[in-house]
Amino acid sequence: MTAKEKTEKTKDFKHHLEEIAEILEWFDSQEELDVEKALEKVKKAAVLIKASKKRLGELENEFEEIKADIEKE
Repeated sequence: MTAKEKTEKTKDFKHHLEEIAEILEWFDSQEELDVEKALEKVKKAAVLIKASKKRLGELENEFEEIKADIEKE
């Protein structure tokens, strides 16, 4: 993966977290919940969480590779 690709993935990850936070704020601000709109928000959050989880796994793998490289020395 190139440095540019890593930068883009980092931006995407940050954006996903911001969107998830916005969805949570929306739920917190609702006095009377619109069930259909809530379902849309939950679906969107699920997609964002899945993508974020995937990116966290990639980051974990990178850390493990660095750790293994250091331990070899």
